[in-house]
Amino acid sequence: MQKRSISETERESVISTTHGDTPLMLSFPHSGDVYPEDFGYDPALSYSQIDHPSDKYVDELFGAAANLSLPTIKAEFPRAYVDVNRHQHDIDADMLDDPKAWPGRFLPSGSVEVGATLFWSKSYGTPIYNRKLSVDEAHSRLSRYFIPYHQTMTHMVENLRREHGEVYIIDCHSMTQFDHKLRGGGERPQIDIGTRNGSSCAPDLAEKMAELFTARGYDVGMNKRFIGGEVTLRYGWPKIGQHILQVELRRDLYMNEATRERNENFAKVQADCAWVLEHYKTYIENRA
Repeated sequence: MQKRSISETERESVISTTHGDTPLMLSFPHSGDVYPEDFGYDPALSYSQIDHPSDKYVDELFGAAANLSLPTIKAEFPRAYVDVNRHQHDIDADMLDDPKAWPGRFLPSGSVEVGATLFWSKSYGTPIYNRKLSVDEAHSRLSRYFIPYHQTMTHMVENLRREHGEVYIIDCHSMTQFDHKLRGGGERPQIDIGTRNGSSCAPDLAEKMAELFTARGYDVGMNKRFIGGEVTLRYGWPKIGQHILQVELRRDLYMNEATRERNENFAKVQADCAWVLEHYKTYIENRA
């Protein structure tokens, strides 16, 4: 399996967007597979190891967005390179060659232990780098990838809210079948809907999403494993008509987690996601 690479001249187009005529939009912050040439991860790693944190295929599973004229935003670069679903100060200082020279702050989350901060240090237990990141390259990732992503998404969200009065965002993700061993190793629900424990969207919106996936035969959790990350926190403001919920699809439903290949159920899951999107769009259009 080959990964795509970003050359210096292509870096200005590492965010893909589509425009639509509805207030319902989708975001794909973790489905990118265009690898920057300056990533500099340990060359001993296999593609599946370095790609493991990414929400591979999720944009394809929700590909019906195009036919439904739903606006979308996708980060084309991989999550491990810089994670736009983390706070920009969620940095493990030990990853930098000269932490004292860092121009920002260090407000690391609980993800340091598992290596899943703004710049990932581990891929599910395997170290990603055999070196330290320079302050320069870390700052470049923020300025050239993280900031443009959020500037673009902010612009899209505000335009939709201004045009339609309200905006509804589905933040699309995937998760492994089992929790990390540091978190108990338990099996996760097949679908988990995150709403920052009810603060990021009106209750009926999350309930409808759960109802639709349940109707297709899935075991659905609500804020059971993931409540939502930086994207949900940053864009979820229902008091001003700005609603967002996070949808996590369990990877074993549609892919082999070890090889990263689609499995025999991929087409079914894709069809189910299309059905959910179509009915959810109708619900939004008829919502008072």
